[in-house]
Amino acid sequence: MADGAGGPVEKGRTRADRLKDAIAEAIVRGELAAGQRLDEVSVAQQFAVSRTPVREALKQLAAMDLVDLRPHRGAVVAGLDPRRLAALFEAMVEIEAICARLAATKMAQADRELLEVLWLRCDGALRRSGDIEAVHETNQDFHTAIHKGAGNEFLADAAHALRRRLAPLSRAQFGLTGRPSDSAAEHKAVMKAIRARDGAMAERAMRLHVESVRRAFGRWLDIGGSRISA
Repeated sequence: MADGAGGPVEKGRTRADRLKDAIAEAIVRGELAAGQRLDEVSVAQQFAVSRTPVREALKQLAAMDLVDLRPHRGAVVAGLDPRRLAALFEAMVEIEAICARLAATKMAQADRELLEVLWLRCDGALRRSGDIEAVHETNQDFHTAIHKGAGNEFLADAAHALRRRLAPLSRAQFGLTGRPSDSAAEHKAVMKAIRARDGAMAERAMRLHVESVRRAFGRWLDIGGSRISA
């Protein structure tokens, strides 16, 4: 385990990553209100880390529009903009669906075999559903393999950027009752279409999956107190 300077702590995740996730969840739950100042010293003391991972975490949160970095004021909670969140999901639905369609028809055999392995890992994690971090990690790996399999680096980059913006929030929806099993069924439909090399079916299955994720976010956000409908 590294010191408080943001070094690796587990599975390649840094203190800054974990801090970013903790602050993001507090913002979503309404525990940190929009306009509230995030003082580096106070945050470092609260989480028992140095100021270096705090600065990195705040930069990442600013890139996700959850925090504003203002001259002479430092970091301020931006809160969640429902319109911006809706726009992110709208873009994600389209890009993920296109990636699935292209992957179904273009993916090399070796990549298909790897995708099968990653799907099985993710499916196992979803069915156990006790370790949200494992669910989140294997889910990311499964989707990333589909992005790569699409054979278009620009689409893959766009998909990665969108998922990175939503990553701190995505763990939360897996904590909803029934969500892991629903996600497992949705992934199975995507996998079935890719196995069959049916681009149209893969696109429909992925579209349904991401729409389901969007609705789950809406449910969790309401539970968390932000009253954002999806």
